[in-house]
Amino acid sequence: MQISTANFYNRATNQMTRLNGDLNRLNTELSTQKHLKVASQDSAAWMMLGGIKKDEADSNAFRSNITLSRGLLAQADTALGNADERLVRVRELTVRAGSDTLNAKDKVAIAAELDQIRDGLLAIANGRDVRNHPVFGGTGDVAFAKDATTGAITYTGNASVANVRIGEASEMQVGIDGSRVFSGANGGVDIFALIDDLKTAMEMPTDKPVLDPAVPVDPDAPVFDVDAARKAYSAKISTALGKLDTAEAQVTAARAANGARAARLEIESSQLENIGIDREEARSALEDTDISTTMVEFQKTLTILSATQASISKLAGMSLFNYLK
Repeated sequence: MQISTANFYNRATNQMTRLNGDLNRLNTELSTQKHLKVASQDSAAWMMLGGIKKDEADSNAFRSNITLSRGLLAQADTALGNADERLVRVRELTVRAGSDTLNAKDKVAIAAELDQIRDGLLAIANGRDVRNHPVFGGTGDVAFAKDATTGAITYTGNASVANVRIGEASEMQVGIDGSRVFSGANGGVDIFALIDDLKTAMEMPTDKPVLDPAVPVDPDAPVFDVDAARKAYSAKISTALGKLDTAEAQVTAARAANGARAARLEIESSQLENIGIDREEARSALEDTDISTTMVEFQKTLTILSATQASISKLAGMSLFNYLK
């Protein structure tokens, strides 16, 4: 069998070109640590890789939403904790108001502090979260409004609550219906009205009025019944204490539900992390370079290329004249 010089060099060139191409490919895989770079390498693997990357992008969005939800729930918990502290103070004042040794000056002081607590609770109830949404207003713009004439406080939000998507089929409630917490919705206690009733009780007379000697006594005026007045006052205080139990339970229930949602967030976050680890392993198996295997293949190809170059160089130097020498 005869091989022409042209064919010999063509075959040698093709062989070294292929080996150089393999060497460059392996070198690129080692430097980039990526095995799968284009769909033409493996269309099925490329499609799977695309799906994995899409799922990971979704998971990143869910992680961001979980981080946001943590902040919103923490803010709501702080607000409910502050409201609970103020109700504790209202109870202390109410118990003090039931004391037989209380005088008119003490009642005025209690009424003034109750007024401050009421304003503080209104500020808490109208608090806004990091998104500038009302914490307790549902999806409304303002949770509570104070009537400029009567001073009455009413709920102006709605019963809807904001939800944030934290998984493929999971949403997290991050808003709270303030009417259930502060306004006595569904048979509860209106906390603001309760404080107003206590302030009114502080204005109830429980002792005989002091007569002014300069003012004539009206014999037809109704006789002030001290016992009846004190009984009415005591009844007001007892009723307020009973309503305070319900009011505190409302805040506690809202805080417990908020805490349960926060605990669920941690479960969802943990699940996302576990899924993310599995997804990363699948992605790496499809896309990443197996360093040890590729390094062995690189050295093998380099050795073959060097041997091929040496063999071709030796064969190219052989001729009939060299043989006849």
